[in-house]
Amino acid sequence: MPSDPTVHLRRGATLELQVTDLAFGGNALSKVNGLVVFVENALPGDRVIATIYRRRRQYAEARAVKILEASPGRVAAPCSHVPICGGCRFQDFDYEEQLRHKQRQVEGCLEHLGRVRAAIRPVLAADERFHYRNKMEYSFGRDEKGALTLGLHRRGFYDKPFDLERCFIATPVSSEIVAFTRDFARRENLQPYDLRRHTGLLRFLVVREGIRTGEVMVNLVAGESHPALERLAAELRGRFPSVQSVVLNLTRRKAQVAVGEEERLLAGKATISEVLGGLTFEISSNSFFQTNTKQAERLLETALEALALGGSERVLDVYSGTGTFTLPLAKRAAEAIGIESSAIAVRDAERNAARNEIRNARFWTGEALEVMRERLHVGSPGAGDADASVSPSFDAVLVDPPRAGLHPGVIRSLVELGAPKLVYISCNPSTLGRDLGLLCERRYATEWIQPVDMFPHTPHIECVAALRRIA
Repeated sequence: MPSDPTVHLRRGATLELQVTDLAFGGNALSKVNGLVVFVENALPGDRVIATIYRRRRQYAEARAVKILEASPGRVAAPCSHVPICGGCRFQDFDYEEQLRHKQRQVEGCLEHLGRVRAAIRPVLAADERFHYRNKMEYSFGRDEKGALTLGLHRRGFYDKPFDLERCFIATPVSSEIVAFTRDFARRENLQPYDLRRHTGLLRFLVVREGIRTGEVMVNLVAGESHPALERLAAELRGRFPSVQSVVLNLTRRKAQVAVGEEERLLAGKATISEVLGGLTFEISSNSFFQTNTKQAERLLETALEALALGGSERVLDVYSGTGTFTLPLAKRAAEAIGIESSAIAVRDAERNAARNEIRNARFWTGEALEVMRERLHVGSPGAGDADASVSPSFDAVLVDPPRAGLHPGVIRSLVELGAPKLVYISCNPSTLGRDLGLLCERRYATEWIQPVDMFPHTPHIECVAALRRIA
């Protein structure tokens, strides 16, 4: 048998690589004798010295340790944390090149995973490429000497947060609050949560800001209450006039999730407000809201273009959250109904509807599959009694699922419901391609897809897909 030409790609081996592309998810890509090598800390066009740290049968993973020849697309990154941060890894990649690669990734996912044949529009670029996030989660931890740290995670390590100096995708006040909170915690000798021993107090700091209102919420996630946290809340309010809310989320779970089972208001009010699409939204500590306000409006405008509502339609919004899209749809339709699994988000949505004097929007709480079966009697005949006050007929449907995409049962329910217009908002081109392929097997056709760059300097891309019923 011929020898394996890639045998030298064992773990620990160092070799020279020419980086040719970006793989889905953001790692750079090279090939050695036909074997794919995913390369960290590299960009397309780089020629690097890299060390193999993982070897599998079909691929290898490497980490660039030296750049021999820099890519023409390399630029100077403003953030000092780029070499180690697991967040916005493409600050040193020319923005137009970022968009070109995101466009290719969308096209590749739709073609290969869904066999989608539709016009894919050029990516809508972000006008503001820094300080655009209205929500950031920071983690408490310890450094090598055991001192408390507060910041973001090192790339590839879920349990090693580094001390953040300044984040260039968060708002400026967010970074200032991190530094203030870290200094307070060290001064008060508050202990970070230990992931292995499951001891300690502080787990997460979440900062939310209304980009249009300037209102800031500080959410502390901890294992228990502590008198020092009330002092911290008072000092935050005194130091930062924009901080309108300081909330404590208590959690005793071992999972690293920045959501508590119990919420306590430490200072100020329980919610902050934001303006999107001409409407005012109240946001609570654990409710979902689009994290890039201005690009979320581009998503909304694109969805409204696809739906082309005339004022007489009945619209269904599946995975409606706090009503970010449901309420603007209701302003342009006869009736809008949102389906959302989070009771907290539904309460926010109902409060937002009342605040904006929107009376033709309703929200149903529950998992999409079950709600569609029980309320609309689709997906599983006889599963439940259809809501007597609601006709199962809709003129348009909007879906905005999480990264995992649509459950197969939800896809079957949508096909059975058969609304003439269907708009799919996706944060994951791979699951979008899969789901569009299933939706278009027998009843729908995809007219066009519009990618929207919600998160500059990251590998993530959102898409709006416009579908029409053909059968």
